[in-house]
Amino acid sequence: MKRLSLVLLTLVFLTGCDTLPHRLSTEDIINLQHQNNSEATETLVTTLQNNGFTTQKISSTQLLVRYNGHDFLMEPKIVEDGLSRIIVSRLFEIKEAYQHSPELFVLVIALNRHLNFAKFSMLPENRAGQVQTAITFVDETVQILEIQKFLEWMDESLNQIKQMVPPEALHMLKDKNT
Repeated sequence: MKRLSLVLLTLVFLTGCDTLPHRLSTEDIINLQHQNNSEATETLVTTLQNNGFTTQKISSTQLLVRYNGHDFLMEPKIVEDGLSRIIVSRLFEIKEAYQHSPELFVLVIALNRHLNFAKFSMLPENRAGQVQTAITFVDETVQILEIQKFLEWMDESLNQIKQMVPPEALHMLKDKNT
């Protein structure tokens, strides 16, 4: 009976190990070790471009990634031997007539109060709303697949929010499809 229990426990353990997330291959990993934020930005631009992403370096520490018809602003924050992240933002242009609308500010406050996946804010002069969240990773390495899945998750989350907000709120946006 002890042997049977030991065999079953071993099988359960091995099955559990097989379902743990793992890296697919070394080519899928973006290595940002020993890099500052500027170097990490350059590495991200080059590696993502080499893997079929449309990217553009915006500043020494920011890049724009076009994915699924949307632009995502990325800014790496590398912490050696710690928890690193890539800040990811998506902007929503506001029609000029609504840039100082009280309803817009009520909406931003409500979204921050009721949702916890991102921070919602307004940019200076209220020309655009911003949704900001982060890809968090350890060992200064991140998989290309992780970035892709994160962008898909963020995109889908924002699509779900569009279904939750009142239709008149979407009319304040220059492009409702963003």
